[in-house]
Amino acid sequence: MAKTEVTVIMPGMAAIVSQAINRDAIPPYLTKLIDKSRLMPKDVGLSRCLFNHFSQTPLVGSDLPMTDITPGQKQAQGFIIKADPCYLHPDRDRLLLFSKGLDLTEQESVELIAEIQPLLDDLGVLSLQSADSWTLTLAQQPSIDFSALDEVEGKTVESNLPSGEDRRQWLTLWNEIQMQLYNAEVNTRRIENKQLPINSLWFWGQGSFEPMNDNWTSIKGQSPLLAQLVDKTDQGSQYSANDTLFQFSKGRHLCLLEGLNTELDWQAQLQDLDKNVFEPLWRQLSKTAISKLILQVPDFGEYHLTPFSRWRFWT
Repeated sequence: MAKTEVTVIMPGMAAIVSQAINRDAIPPYLTKLIDKSRLMPKDVGLSRCLFNHFSQTPLVGSDLPMTDITPGQKQAQGFIIKADPCYLHPDRDRLLLFSKGLDLTEQESVELIAEIQPLLDDLGVLSLQSADSWTLTLAQQPSIDFSALDEVEGKTVESNLPSGEDRRQWLTLWNEIQMQLYNAEVNTRRIENKQLPINSLWFWGQGSFEPMNDNWTSIKGQSPLLAQLVDKTDQGSQYSANDTLFQFSKGRHLCLLEGLNTELDWQAQLQDLDKNVFEPLWRQLSKTAISKLILQVPDFGEYHLTPFSRWRFWT
């Protein structure tokens, strides 16, 4: 008999479900789903989680093959990696990396690239993919392992620095870029405007991606990375950016929810999700219309639930 398996990814929920103090603020249907589930701790970020849902094998290295799935990045000659602008914040004896919310304009990016390019003339060419996303085209693939930007965001860089045969060369370049950007005119203006300076680049995104095609009956959610993975695996006919329809046919279904913003009224956001997502899921599970439900919380773990699990009297 064909089964209905549903995987729901819930970004931004780690800070909520991991803290006991938030327990009473979690709405009733999500509470039921969590209480009746089997928790499998998994410290996997959102980007890696999405990649693994479309990969033939789980990606276990420190980097993620972002350039291999980006449209227009393939060229006849050259090896492309990401070289994204970021801000390194000194915190006692460590450096914290931030790349989101920098509000970098395209003109600022053009000026910053002009500052940095002379340091790279013997290595490759910097290009503007978007205002806050750059690429570096190299003559050949470096013998080095980078770390994915999303998994370094807000964390210390020391444990995520490049490793491998060419490590010394890349660390030297990384330090030279920081020194070059220290007195850059564009950063002087940004500081005067009470904006964070762009004081470094983060190299990452190399590797190859082996797609798994037709592994989902339906795919829902709004995310540039999700859309790229759908395109790479030729599953466009199964994809919909609408993540609010929670009636599922037989097969395997993937749904990426909009990320919970914990800086706003997250309790109100959870109440909306409880009404539009978690209550329909609970009712379909109760009617055995769903044979298996997985709630994935990036950077925390997975809740596994079946219709039989609802009768666990010890929870």
